Amino acid sequence: MNAKTLMYILKRIGLAVLTVWVVITVTFFVMRAVPGGPFLGEKAVTEAAQAALEAKYGLDKPVTVQYITYLRDVVTKLDFGPSIKLRGRMVIDVIADGLKTSAKLGVIAACIALVIGIVLGAVAALRRNTVLDKIIMVITTAFVSMPSFIMGTLLLLIFAVHWHIFPANGSTAEGLVLPVITLALYPMAYITRLTRSSMLDVLGQDYIRTAKAKGVSPAKIVFGQAACWMNVKEAFENGELEGGDAE
Repeated sequence: MNAKTLMYILKRIGLAVLTVWVVITVTFFVMRAVPGGPFLGEKAVTEAAQAALEAKYGLDKPVTVQYITYLRDVVTKLDFGPSIKLRGRMVIDVIADGLKTSAKLGVIAACIALVIGIVLGAVAALRRNTVLDKIIMVITTAFVSMPSFIMGTLLLLIFAVHWHIFPANGSTAEGLVLPVITLALYPMAYITRLTRSSMLDVLGQDYIRTAKAKGVSPAKIVFGQAACWMNVKEAFENGELEGGDAE
């Protein structure tokens, strides 16, 4: 790893930390500015009980002190405090429960998007300007342009409500199909278009024509030499390698 790559990684990490801090800060002060409080519900609470609850959770202190305490607990102990809605549970525990399913869906969707995207991109590049290439490009353009929440709603209406092929929710294998498809469609379409563009650029290189002249099979050219050069090309474009350095 060279210095340029290290600086790129540190920059991205710094931006991520800054983004999280801004979200936490804005959310904290916006919620404090909203009228009412966490203990004001349908059941009437006496002033004494209200004061006791605020003292217990530190809400009787100045807003700046509450913010500093909250930020310190989040950074040092990953403690987001107790859940007001789910009594007796901590916020971090609620997040962890949901993260298990989210991580499973994300990993499956990423793998599917990567495999299908690379295959479709390679096929579109090899069949450039044919009907198959145009169909793939039209479909991927639609998937890139359509927001995920609209795609998810359409899939639910078609496959869960009207056709009853898959359940609308659930943690079973059938219940994961629609969420995985919804998450995978956008990155799959993006990877397809990126692979096609890179593959077309690489297939026009001199060394590819030399390989064809030597009788190398098309499959080996596409999935061997062309794929390797695509990785190097993307590395140069993303700043992962420094051009012009000779060691």
